[in-house]
Amino acid sequence: MDDVAKTQRARAPRWMRIAFGVSLALNLAVVGVLAGTFARFGGPPSRGGGMISYATPYVRALPRDAQREIFHAVRDQLPKDTTSRQARRALYAEMIEALKAEPFDPAQVQTILDRQNAAALAVQTAAHRAWLAHVAAMSPEDRVAYADSVSEVMRRGKDKKGKPPKE
Repeated sequence: MDDVAKTQRARAPRWMRIAFGVSLALNLAVVGVLAGTFARFGGPPSRGGGMISYATPYVRALPRDAQREIFHAVRDQLPKDTTSRQARRALYAEMIEALKAEPFDPAQVQTILDRQNAAALAVQTAAHRAWLAHVAAMSPEDRVAYADSVSEVMRRGKDKKGKPPKE
């Protein structure tokens, strides 16, 4: 009898499975908040060649007032109903419910992910347009100076101009 009991796998209690689902949902929420923050503010300094931060040198090389100007232009271009904090939170709430649902519906989760992706893409597209409009308005001399600043940021980082790059 003991051998039979040892070979059967014990199923996790319901509360533990629910706790796992909630934990997963919270982790996804944190990842979403970080991705939204990076999309909105350019993210932290790049530590490598990752695609997530490809635009960071372009933003960091701009003066602070130009960064704010672009941020405001992005915010003004976006539809209020899809990119507001309330709309993003509503999507996370939908995801949490979808993750808890029994039976689990992968198609519903995919739909929510697609809506979140569309909102992130809208922010990215608006940021590209605002940045390009700002750069297009620069004089040739200012664009050359800006290009040099981008090179400097890529080489050393904006706040580390006097320090050698880390190996």
